[in-house]
Amino acid sequence: MFKNYIKIAIRNLRRHLSYSVINIIGLTVGLTAACLLFMYVADELSYDKGYKKSDRIARIVETEKGAEGQEKWAFTNYKMGPALVEEFPNVVNQVRLMQPFGHLDIEWKGERIAERSWVMADSTLFDILDFEFIEGDPNTALKDHNCVVIRDEIARKYFGDEPALGKELPFYQIEPLKVTGVIKSQDNVTYRADLILSYNSGVLSNPYFKAAKESWYRFSTTTFVELASPEDVNEVNQQLPAFVAKHRTVETPLGDPYLQSYEDIYLNSADIESGSDVKGSWFYIYLFSAVGIFILLIACINYVNLATARSTERAREIGIRKVSGAYKKQLIGQFLSESVLISAIAFILSVGLVDVSLPFFSVIAGKQIIMDADNFVSIIQMLFAMALLTGLIAGLYPAFYLASLKPSQTLKGEMSTSRAGLVLRKALVIFQFTLSIVMIIATIVMYQQLDFVNNKTLGFDKEHILVIDINASNVRRNFKAMKEEFGKVSQVEMVATSSRLPGDWKHINEVIAKKYGSESDSLDSYFMNFDEDMMATYDLKLAAGENFKGSLGSDSTAIMINESAAAKLFGDDDPVGRKVIVNDIPYAFNVVGVIKDFNYQSLHQPIRPLLIGYYQNPVSEIDYFSLKISPNSDYKAVVEAAKGIHKKFDEYTSMEYHFLDDQLNLFYKEEIKAQQIFQIGGFITLLIACMGLFGLSSYLLRKKVKEVSIRKVLGANAYQLFIQLSKTFVVQVILATLMAAPLAWWLMTSWLSYFTYKVDVQPTVFVIAGSVGVIITIFTTGYQTIKATRANPVTTLKSE
Repeated sequence: MFKNYIKIAIRNLRRHLSYSVINIIGLTVGLTAACLLFMYVADELSYDKGYKKSDRIARIVETEKGAEGQEKWAFTNYKMGPALVEEFPNVVNQVRLMQPFGHLDIEWKGERIAERSWVMADSTLFDILDFEFIEGDPNTALKDHNCVVIRDEIARKYFGDEPALGKELPFYQIEPLKVTGVIKSQDNVTYRADLILSYNSGVLSNPYFKAAKESWYRFSTTTFVELASPEDVNEVNQQLPAFVAKHRTVETPLGDPYLQSYEDIYLNSADIESGSDVKGSWFYIYLFSAVGIFILLIACINYVNLATARSTERAREIGIRKVSGAYKKQLIGQFLSESVLISAIAFILSVGLVDVSLPFFSVIAGKQIIMDADNFVSIIQMLFAMALLTGLIAGLYPAFYLASLKPSQTLKGEMSTSRAGLVLRKALVIFQFTLSIVMIIATIVMYQQLDFVNNKTLGFDKEHILVIDINASNVRRNFKAMKEEFGKVSQVEMVATSSRLPGDWKHINEVIAKKYGSESDSLDSYFMNFDEDMMATYDLKLAAGENFKGSLGSDSTAIMINESAAAKLFGDDDPVGRKVIVNDIPYAFNVVGVIKDFNYQSLHQPIRPLLIGYYQNPVSEIDYFSLKISPNSDYKAVVEAAKGIHKKFDEYTSMEYHFLDDQLNLFYKEEIKAQQIFQIGGFITLLIACMGLFGLSSYLLRKKVKEVSIRKVLGANAYQLFIQLSKTFVVQVILATLMAAPLAWWLMTSWLSYFTYKVDVQPTVFVIAGSVGVIITIFTTGYQTIKATRANPVTTLKSE
């Protein structure tokens, strides 16, 4: 019986080739797009799930309650982890990770190579996180003095194909470290490092570490604990306040630590400062999942519409089968087999299309998503399940509808489409275009917001600025001479130095500031240091007072503040000439100027109070040169000239640099990714919907061919006929726009809530989206409509 079903299904596919092609292409494109989106979602959900104990691991998060609200930090003090193990029976192990400074330099073959991805860790690291070792023993890898575990990519970088175990890596300013392990590179992990050093290594001579090691109040260590069971997270969190009160005996703004489950870190850390940009978002997971489902729904709706529209053509076939003794369930099986056959063909085609599309999709998604031996079976299973489910869902209604037709009517040619069938078909077309128009609206709003972000006045000039990192103490000692050399490059207009930059992407020092002589009204504020040329280089504006004078004697105790800090510290009083205490520094800073507020962080965040000290101060040291380049310059030539100067002062480390506007765009990489995916998703939904509409209009207009001929005989012209035949579809698209508007408004309002500075969702967006839908509908149905209006009435009225 099944063989007969397939044979008849193949004959029907051949007989109605255009109908079959439309359905197969629609389902293939839909399956491919949905599969890619679901692969992205699965990849996001797989983060940090590969460790055997991942459900029993937790991270200590500290909270800060200040005037600006609550902040969370994924750092605690060095003593916290061991104390928890000692005092809590359900905390069975702990590991501490620390990176006291930015980079380590390896002296390799006459060159100094900066390694930024490194961390120091307890020997218990591999007991808690079971990395895959290629070389070495995880039980002893971090127990020896001056040892390092490296990733396989680093092993190949320095040792090629030779074994790295037991060899030494010569580090600058510390003694060589012995390689005691090589671990396999891991994707989909929040915490990763190229080099993992033991806490016994020479880095511990760093004075910062020595001070942090003995304090309960220096929060610079990322600490993970292993619990006896996953449920112990809540129990330990309830007991932590008493634990903290016991050990922190002096007042500190950082308190109320809590444990965060390791498997929650990637997708639930948007409000936690961790020093890492490896973070995901539930919002985008829900969003992309919804887009994938939308696309599959539209493909299903196409099949239902075309199958029910063709019901009159198959009416006699059904009548004959029933008279010949076919049961209803056999007819249902026949029509479902046709649907499943189409989805099976689409499944085969989509496997190849997914493989071809993955490299392009990976670029858009910003991650390496591949189809290889490890995941091939799971991808095929997912595609097959989607194809089978889509085929069954799409075929169920047409199968039951067609199988229920009465042979007494169909064999007499009296069969007509029921009112309920017409209503359903129109409803499905409206639903299709509702989803498509939601995608169009989302794409337009995302474009407007990202355009706003790129063109908003940030309070500083971000164009034509080359930023060069300062990585060596020798450069800091001789920065004035180096700055002077940069200034001599012909296309460089200005040069400045600073600890951080306007629009900075790195962690900015935070301080507690208060008015001199006041014991209350303390202010949590960010702190940067500038030299006297930063204001002009970035075109920052003064609201009151003056800039630094360039004299170390007078400027070393001078400070500038932004308008937000001035308002919080001094209210309506003039802050210029007043004094400010910063942290526990034993002297007061004199406020010499007030800088107009500028967005020194991303537009996701409001402008917070900012203090700016001179380049030499106790809070922070210089980290960047900023070179203002003339417009229309030869940027490559400027960079090459800067590299030559950099090498004169730092002959070992290669110059790290970037252009500021490119770096600022990285603030919005997730939003750019979402916009691109929505653009593609919107195009695909429209493509599938239009293909279905093209097929549907061809069948419906074929039924009206005699009506059109009669109207022509009675004097109707081609334009009137075109309007008459197209208006039904246009009205449906307008209704779809009205239905899409509230859903799209809610969706985009939710997305925009992630920005402090944002555009409003304007009514014109809905008008534009609806107009696009109407225009596409007219063009889609236009060919069939014009063909019907041009038919010779003599021929069509004679035909039976």
